[in-house]
Amino acid sequence: MLGESMTKFYYQIKGRQPAGPNREAEWAWPPVFSGMVEAENRKAAKAQVEELYERQFPSRVLRSDVSDHAYLLHIQELREHDAYLLRRFEETACKECGAVFKLIDKYNDPNTETTSHDYCTEACKQAARFRDVQEFRLLNEGRSPAVIYQVRQKSTGRVYVGQTTQPFTLRWWQHLSNPTNCKFHSALGSSNITDWEFSVIEVIAYPEGCTNRAAYITQRESHWIEVLSAVDTGFNTVRPAGIADQAQVPLLLADLACPSGAGGQSPPIQR
Repeated sequence: MLGESMTKFYYQIKGRQPAGPNREAEWAWPPVFSGMVEAENRKAAKAQVEELYERQFPSRVLRSDVSDHAYLLHIQELREHDAYLLRRFEETACKECGAVFKLIDKYNDPNTETTSHDYCTEACKQAARFRDVQEFRLLNEGRSPAVIYQVRQKSTGRVYVGQTTQPFTLRWWQHLSNPTNCKFHSALGSSNITDWEFSVIEVIAYPEGCTNRAAYITQRESHWIEVLSAVDTGFNTVRPAGIADQAQVPLLLADLACPSGAGGQSPPIQR
């Protein structure tokens, strides 16, 4: 009908699980297939699905009649607040390898290795978990590496880039719990925390012969600020001028690689 706007509809085609010796026939889970169509109304959406699969589907079946039907079609209108379902159809970059995938493709693949929202395969998921364990071990041993991190506002794509020699999760907490009047903290305080993503974009590996680690960290921070346009379009106020972030209390950089017991000394203590 002319003038009517198109609406998104989420559909699931459920298959029948045959009756057994001690059970009645019922609809199996997970569904055989799930997808999304756009139509003027629910009736038109059902017609689209039936045309796509070249067969008709019942939308309601009495429990006593389940054995007479192979499939059941469930359709629901998608609204803006249905973010959980809508996300299944969005392209997502794997947090480990960067490969792009859609969750809905995983749900529709009976041989999928993982339905993780963050990783494309089980191998990537396990690799990330292994790294998390390694980082936790380094923290326990007082050998947390220096990192460059970004805080990204999902709704705008704008970023803040920073450096830290502390556990990076602590640095994120400091931004939230000790705000200043800078534009980054103002934006943090005036929006929902779920609109923000914190991630490490570089773990510092010092070049051979590096004599000024603090300057090298700041150099890498400057690099990422330029790459991500964090001053021009993001939340950084100024470009680094060769000094470390004074809002944090860093580890003694010369001792970063000195585990407990090396040379009879313990690692430095954060205060």
